[in-house]
Amino acid sequence: MKKKYIVLPCIALAMVLGISATVITKPGEYRVIKQFGKIVRVEQNDGSDNGISWKIPFIQTETAISSKIQLSDLPASDVMTSDKKSMISDCFVLWKISDPVKFIQKLSGSEQNAESRISSNVYNALKNVISSLSQEEVISGRDGELASLLTEKLGTNLESYGITIEKIETKMLDL
Repeated sequence: MKKKYIVLPCIALAMVLGISATVITKPGEYRVIKQFGKIVRVEQNDGSDNGISWKIPFIQTETAISSKIQLSDLPASDVMTSDKKSMISDCFVLWKISDPVKFIQKLSGSEQNAESRISSNVYNALKNVISSLSQEEVISGRDGELASLLTEKLGTNLESYGITIEKIETKMLDL
């Protein structure tokens, strides 16, 4: 009779420990495991395994971060061409988190902070590229030349934040 009262709480405790020690990583995400606020490891499910790993319960915590390509729609901006004509440019950026450790350390793991950095860097690159071209060159470069110049000008500025730019495209160019 007394064994029954001891066994049931032990089974319940074992179940709680087992559940809190399990880390399930879904495809398209990173799981960052921290111990006392310090990043211990990063788990990623690439589809070759089931995405289950373990952590120390109650000591280690986990955070999910998307590894999928994300879309940032940048606000329309007014830029000047080399022939001093004003143009309004509206673009979007496809980006993803390539290094979750840098992303957490530099941007606190916040996608809003990342979009803010992307927006300012792309705006500066856009301003520099369009200011070096005439209005005619900007309009004729809409078939991909402008995007490749933007990507080249942007370079690897955002890799220090753990972000990779996949594509920059201009949606609209107005006079």
